[in-house]
Amino acid sequence: MNATLQMEAPAPAAPEPLSRVKFPFEFRGDGAEYFRIWIVNLLLTIVTLGIYSAWAKVRRLRYFYGNTLLDGHPFEYHGRPIAILKGRLIVFGAYLVFVVLSQVFPLAGLVLIPLAFFGVPWIIQRSRIFQMRMSSYRNLRFDFEGTYRGAMGAFIGWYFIAVFTLGILYPGWVRRRVEYSLDNAAYGNQSFSFLTSSGRYYGFCYATFAMAAVAYAGFVFAFFRLPGVGSAMQPGTTAAELLKAPGITGGLLLLAGAVVALAIWGYYRASFLNASFGGIQIGSNYVRSELRASRLMWIFVTNLLGIVFTLGLFYPWAKVREVRYQLENTFIDSDGNLSRFLAGAGQGQDALSEEAGEFFDVDFGL
Repeated sequence: MNATLQMEAPAPAAPEPLSRVKFPFEFRGDGAEYFRIWIVNLLLTIVTLGIYSAWAKVRRLRYFYGNTLLDGHPFEYHGRPIAILKGRLIVFGAYLVFVVLSQVFPLAGLVLIPLAFFGVPWIIQRSRIFQMRMSSYRNLRFDFEGTYRGAMGAFIGWYFIAVFTLGILYPGWVRRRVEYSLDNAAYGNQSFSFLTSSGRYYGFCYATFAMAAVAYAGFVFAFFRLPGVGSAMQPGTTAAELLKAPGITGGLLLLAGAVVALAIWGYYRASFLNASFGGIQIGSNYVRSELRASRLMWIFVTNLLGIVFTLGLFYPWAKVREVRYQLENTFIDSDGNLSRFLAGAGQGQDALSEEAGEFFDVDFGL
């Protein structure tokens, strides 16, 4: 009897899979509001011969961080102007030494230039550490664990590989740089993982190269088909004289070239951001980026026209438009409640992630 009852007992139901939830980013910045910050930053930077640029950077980043929200909570930027100024003075001092030594001892460049190759990865690594540790979300800091050796391989080693292969492996260099920057990042004690394959970078990079080649060929063809070009193409003709040749509308041709270039850049930028930020995994959560190339092309082109026809004053609105579109088409694909993820990320948080050490409290401007 017991055996019969046991056989007839229903099997336990399989646990239902957790539903995925989208948490979109939100940007509440306003062009007019940012214009007031931007114009003050610009004027004070000019008046102080660039010294105020460190304070300007902090004001700008705090504005954009504070107006970027996820699940109703803003991000925060904790960088200090003095730390940024120290970093810039170090870089400026090193550059000044390089220029002076090159003028006094011309052969010194043969030694200093190779040293720069070793210095750039160090600057990149320290800048990433500063940038991440000065950023927080819901009182929990980000972190960066990339090594100097990793930066050397990603930014210098792969650079030479791309050069020696005549650009064929350039997309691999792009991916390695992104992988170094994102795969070594962390939120609290939750490490990032970068999942995008190399093939995706090769795809959109080669497509961009092809579009640029076609656009360049079309530009050259249109230029030489314009009336007056043939007669103006004489030995010794300068570029200024060529543009003054009868029938040539040099300014319109230049503007058309800039519009086409920005359209191609919009495609590249949308593909790059989707592949890069859309390839991040944090625990069981994923960052997704769904930018449309056509929309980003339109934003870039209209931003250019707005900046040109307002003599640069449209720049704050252009920046806000671009950032808003990028953020509002990026979201977190979560397995449930972000609060549970935040609690897990905060477990075991060490003091170094809570407050950057004095040595790392220097921003080199990258």
